[in-house]
Amino acid sequence: MKDQVIGSASGTNDTSALESNALDIFFGRVREILLNEDDLTSLGRIEVMIARSREDYEKNNYETEVAYPLNIYDYTLPAINESVVVLRGDDQRFYYTHIPPVNFWDQISIDDTELEIPIEEDVENVKVNHHSYEKFVVDDGDDNEVYGTNLTPEIIEATDVVMSRKVHEGDRIMQGRWGQSIKFTCKNELSETPWSLEGEDGQPVIAIRTGQEQLEDPTTDNSFIYLLSDQSFDFGDIEFSPESANLGDTMDAYVGGQVIIGADRLTLLSKADDISISSKNLVSISTAKWAVDFDVLMDQVKALATQLDALCAGKATLVTGVGPTGVGTNTADCAAIVSEIEGMEQ
Repeated sequence: MKDQVIGSASGTNDTSALESNALDIFFGRVREILLNEDDLTSLGRIEVMIARSREDYEKNNYETEVAYPLNIYDYTLPAINESVVVLRGDDQRFYYTHIPPVNFWDQISIDDTELEIPIEEDVENVKVNHHSYEKFVVDDGDDNEVYGTNLTPEIIEATDVVMSRKVHEGDRIMQGRWGQSIKFTCKNELSETPWSLEGEDGQPVIAIRTGQEQLEDPTTDNSFIYLLSDQSFDFGDIEFSPESANLGDTMDAYVGGQVIIGADRLTLLSKADDISISSKNLVSISTAKWAVDFDVLMDQVKALATQLDALCAGKATLVTGVGPTGVGTNTADCAAIVSEIEGMEQ
């Protein structure tokens, strides 16, 4: 098979076409984040220090360039003193993509004696926000390392405990530096996940959550949304009081497509129009005091209104010392209530 060469727009096949489309790649460290002075926001532009050769790197000889996100639709804005991979295009513009903290490389080990790589212990926990450098550091003039205008050392210290999310084979993960993530995964009986109990293997799952735990746990996550397709869900140590208004089923008994939303508090806010809840089957609300099935509630309301209407219309009477009661003065109102309730019945 002949080697294929990408030709230019004119159709030539010489190697100069390859050279003109080649990208220079550098290892860079962030010197400054270019912010809007009014609101301290950024469109992704940074000042980055790059060493153009290995010799420059060893001599700590860096040049400053302005770089833009490689993908403006999906990027992480780095912090000062963090590492990026920098690409230079043929228009001499520089673009960057964020890379893991430097301690990630220190923790890699491969159990293969042929590679002659030393095996290290405790390599699983990769901190998301841990960065330390020997040669390149931006400081405030008093040897205090800085991270940016609105990214303080206190924030970095508070989130230094955040570990990279753990994933299973085939998963895709999007995670931020503060302890939030979106994971694209599936039901797999071989994986210990809250959705691994019942259902068909291979069915898709999306897990959106905030919290510092590396694996999903509704008990410890601060807030979460799980989108399941054919699975049950294990709520762990969460206690429901009562668990459900439908006393015949428990929360983890259902197997099928479902959305589970959880947090210490949920707020639904409609700014300009209605909030609508529609169910093919039951709608129930449970509190610490009441377990309400809306079908049962409305049946009882209808029955109560019907009895009240009968009393007011004289169809039913109350016996008093002087004889039965007559027709109530609110007969028309009671009849209207009964009619409106009957109109809600499906």
